[in-house]
Order: sequence, then C-alpha cells, then structure tokens
Amino acid sequence: MSFAMSLTRFFSVLALGFLACIGVAAVMEDLGVARQWIGYFFIFVTLGAYAVIGMMSRTSNLREYFVASRAVPAVYNGMATAADWMSAASFLGVAGTLYYSGFEALAFLVGWTGGFVLIALLIAPYMRKFDFFSIGDFLAARYSGGDNGKAVRLICIGVTVSISFVYVIAQIYAVGLITSRFAGVEFGIGVFFGLAGILLCSFLGGMRAVTWTEVAQYIVMIVAMAVTVAALFASAQKDRADWTSEGKLVSFPQYIQDQEKKLNADPAEIEVREMYRKEAYRYQLLIDGLPASWSEGYEARRKNLEMARYDGSTFKEIKRDEQILANFPPSPQAAKSYWTRKRQEMLEKVKVSVPHYGLPAAGEGETDLHGSINFLAVVFTLMCGTVALPHILMRFFTTPDSKTTRWSVVYALGFILVLYLAAPWLASLAKLVVYEHLVGLSYSDIPNWIAAWSRVIPGLATMQDVNHDGIVQFAEVTINPDVLVLVTPEIAGLPFFLSGLIAAGGLAAALSTADGLLLAIANSLAHDLYFRIYAPEATAQRRVTMSKIALLGAAMSAAWVTSLQPGNIVAVVGSAFALAGSALFVPLVAGIFWARASRRGAVWSMAVGFFSAVLILCLTNTSLMGYLHFDPLDLFGISAIGSSVITIPLSALAMVVMSLTDKNPGDSSEMVRVLRAPERPEAELLN
Repeated sequence: MSFAMSLTRFFSVLALGFLACIGVAAVMEDLGVARQWIGYFFIFVTLGAYAVIGMMSRTSNLREYFVASRAVPAVYNGMATAADWMSAASFLGVAGTLYYSGFEALAFLVGWTGGFVLIALLIAPYMRKFDFFSIGDFLAARYSGGDNGKAVRLICIGVTVSISFVYVIAQIYAVGLITSRFAGVEFGIGVFFGLAGILLCSFLGGMRAVTWTEVAQYIVMIVAMAVTVAALFASAQKDRADWTSEGKLVSFPQYIQDQEKKLNADPAEIEVREMYRKEAYRYQLLIDGLPASWSEGYEARRKNLEMARYDGSTFKEIKRDEQILANFPPSPQAAKSYWTRKRQEMLEKVKVSVPHYGLPAAGEGETDLHGSINFLAVVFTLMCGTVALPHILMRFFTTPDSKTTRWSVVYALGFILVLYLAAPWLASLAKLVVYEHLVGLSYSDIPNWIAAWSRVIPGLATMQDVNHDGIVQFAEVTINPDVLVLVTPEIAGLPFFLSGLIAAGGLAAALSTADGLLLAIANSLAHDLYFRIYAPEATAQRRVTMSKIALLGAAMSAAWVTSLQPGNIVAVVGSAFALAGSALFVPLVAGIFWARASRRGAVWSMAVGFFSAVLILCLTNTSLMGYLHFDPLDLFGISAIGSSVITIPLSALAMVVMSLTDKNPGDSSEMVRVLRAPERPEAELLN
C-alpha cells in the first residue's frame, strides 16, 4: 500500500472517530451529564488525539525533524498548510469582526485568500527548487555577498522571531480563552494548560509531528464549523415564518437588513447611542483638562479613602475605595492613554451599535472614500504579509519537488475556501441570534452564559442597562469579537455539546498555527543562528536538541506574555502580517525576479521595512500613544493593519536604490536562472 493511501485510511478513521465523539457528547447531554464534563470531554479527547499523533511521529532524524523528510503528498501538505494558516484569528476572530463591521471586514477574507494566490505565483515553487531548511537559508544563499550571507541571515532571524512571536501570542491567548471557559480554570492557568497541548504536538517530532497533527486539526475544524453552521441555520429555519416584511415572506439576508433598519430607528436604541456619545465627550473634556483633571480626580479618590479609614467605614467599604484609587491612572500620561482608549470605546459603541450589514444601497451615500482606501490597504497588507509568513513558507520545504509544492498551494486554497465561505454565514447567523434571543429581553432574564464568560476575563461578554428601562437594547450588548463564535450556540439555546464542538474547532485552529509558529522560531534559532553562524560543526543530533530547547523557551515566553492579556486577536495577528510584509516581501520577490538585487539592497530593504512598520504600529497603539504624546495616526484613513501600503514601498525603494548604487553587487544571475527555470537538472540541487 502506498504512503498516500495509508495516510488516507488513517485520517478517514480519525474523521469517523471524531464524528462518533460528537454523537457520544450528544448522548451524554441527553442523559443529563453536567455541562462541565462535556467541555472536558471535547478538550481532552481532541488534545489526546493530537498527543498520540505527536508521539507516534517522534523523531531525532534531522530531515524528518526540520522538513518531514520532504515526503509530504500535495493534498496532505495543502491540508496541513490550511490548518497552519487557519489561526484563531481566521476561525474565531473573522466572524466576530464581520459581525461588528459588516462588509468592511471582508477585507480580511479577500486579503488572506489572495495572499495564497501570490504564494503560488511568486514564491513557493521557486523556493522549493533548492533543498533549504528555512527562509534564512534562501535569503542567505541569494544575497550571499562577501560574508556568505551572514548579515542577511541575522536580520532574517530577528524578523522571523519577531513576527512569529507576535503571531503566536494571539494563538495562545485563544487557547487560554477556550480552556479556561470549557475546563473551568483561571485564564492564566488555561494558557499554560493549552501550552502543554502545543508542546505535545511539536516537541517530540518537529515538522513531521506538526504536519500530521495539523491534518487532524483541519479535520476537527471543518467538522466543527460545518456542524455548527448547519445547526444554527436549522434553528433559524424553524422561525422562518417570522421572516416577514409588510406581510410578505423575505429572504434571510433581507430579514437581517430589515431588523437593522428597525433597530436604527428605535427611540431606545437612539437614546443609548446618545448616552455613549455624551460619555465619549466627557472623556474628551478630561483629556483636554490634563494635567489638572488628573490631579483633581486622583486627589478626590485619595480623600475618599482617607475619610473611609477614619470615619468608621466597614472593611469592605475601605477595600472598595482602595481598589478605586488603585484603578485610577497613576500619572497624567497614563491618564491620557486610558481616557483616550475609553473615549474610543464609547465612539465605537456609537458607530457599531447596529452596523449596516449588507452592501450599501445606491444613493444612500454610505460609500466613504477613506473607507474604500483603507479596505484596499488592508487587503494589500494581508496579501503581502501572507507571502512573507515564515511558518507558511516552511511548509513548502516539506514536499518532494516544486510541482508538488505548487499543487499543495492549490489544495490549501481549496481547504481554506471551505472555512472562509462559512465565516460570513456564521457572522450573519450570530447577528440573527442576537436579534431574536437577546434584544428585547428583560434584564431579569439575563442568561447564565454572560456570567460564565465574565469569569474567564471581565468584559468578554456584558450587558448593561444604560438607559435604565429594564429592556436589553442591541447597543447595550457587548460581546468580544474573539468569543462571538464560541458563545453563539449558547445564545441560540442550542444543546451545549455544540458549544463544546465549536470550542474544539477553535482550539484546533489555535494549536495548529501555534505549533507552526513555535517551530519556525525554534528552527530559525537552532538552524540559522546556532548551526549556520555560531557552530557550523554541530552534529545533526545536537541541532535537533537545540531546536527542542529553543522551542520550549519560545513557548514558555509566549505563554507568559499571553497571560498579560494582549487584547483583540485579529488586531494582534494583523500586526504580525504588517511586520512580515514590510520586512520580507520585497527581498523574497526581488530575490527571485531581479538578478541585480544585491546583499546591500536586501539588508537595507529588510531593515527599513521592519523598523518603519514597528514605528507605525507603535504610534497607532492607543496604549502607548498617551506616553508618546502622539495622537493615533490617520494617514488618509489607513488603519495600522493597512500600513504596509506605506512601508512596503519604502522597503522597495531601499532595495532599488541600494542595489543600483552597490559597486560590488555580486553575480546572482546563475541562481536566478535556476530559480526561474521551468525544469531543473538534478545536478543543480543546492544543499
């Protein structure tokens, strides 16, 4: 039996086994088993399956550990690439972003999917013509110069580690959210609990183990998404008789738009939005009054605490006043940052109370030039960032040849398409569920899931009676985009095993990407830094050992940073894409298609792109802005995630100018000829 057929048989059995587990969970709930045990069941069964595959794939062989022996068939490499790609931001965050932003959020789907088209056309098949282990190998060979590419390799190491570390934080954050909610542990413990699952998948077997666990994780993701969307749609179809407008039965999208129009015209909704607007104005007055407003606020809270201590207040009242003082910003700079962030939150509540969820109708005047520019900028950033992601490009070193690599990208696009087509449906169904099951609800009937998610991290899901009418308005409901997918089945009143199922899918998405990212960091440090620069005489066994040590260190560091709760998953992931595209897109593409591109040009291109992206991301970060005395950057309406439209041209300019003015550019014409040749003789392989 061929290797591919053996894999097909194994993963078919795995898929059937997972479907059987869903049936078991449904029976458990029907028999009255506690919800907590159903959550345990999904988490431990899936983590156990990944751990078994990881242990079965353990290896100390160099080629197996770093590139899975370059023997992964195209369809399975495509599936593993899709899982590696389908991060928590794609599986969880995109639907939440679509829910709040509507049509504008499709920029993420277009940009991320379009990036794979660029990979297939510009990068993957060319890089696979050589037997490299990492991006650093390719760039160092292409831009070797007088130092054999050491300078380029060192910069590439720094960029790879930075990009991957930022990206993996978002994945571990998602793991922490899921495990803490469905395993009933504190968020910080949930982070390290999930970290154990990540290490079980990648520590023992490297790329070999990661490849096969990612295939299993993709199966879990697609089944979880398909079953959840089908269940939500079936639930909505039961109420189809209510989808009427002026007595006529209307379509599902039209019904959502009709509901939006009603809510936008609802006096109670208008009242709530106006109260948010006034609160934003109050924060603006505090900002304008600095530093006096901070001094007055701090002094008033300090005096309240002193009075509580000396006027016979209870211990509970004293602790309350101590907490109020401790939560007040410690300095005018911190106050500016905090109040600016709160003001922005209030303005967002005004803006997204009921976002227009369809395409703007002709004549409505909703087309915004800045919004259109930002849409295209975000698409551009995500496409170029996809091309330059180290953990994705590593996957294309695992195939037997460049033809298989190209086909694996095609398969990956197909597998990604299936999940991305489901995201808008899930967002629309979530909107319908909120309209039908929350809006208009009495505050005396608030469901239990609100308290359950608030215990994970305060503020993940809240409902506050802003206008004190005792009825839930849409504007009073706040659900963090990162958990919207996870909480929607609970809002809809569906059986809890479906919540556990979608949690298992989200966990698979986060784990698969985290495995690839940590392996990219470890291999960059162990192979590019330790072996290629520090100890070229190191044995294969020592290189594998160093990679495992680096992987463990990176995982622990990322988990610690994640425990500090970095914030919105999509925003963090978007920052990683901006960094990747800014630093690596131009050197990679120029290295393949422009023979005149030199080592000096590559060094300047990576440095200018990376540091300009870091600068823009820092200046647009509201948490840092107060300390930098700089208002959030607004370049022609372009958001931070779309900043690559500025930084990539700067990187390209640096590449062109420095390469053309380089008096010793080196001769790369032969390597470029081999890269772009339709077929390659075996004699032209490089190790």
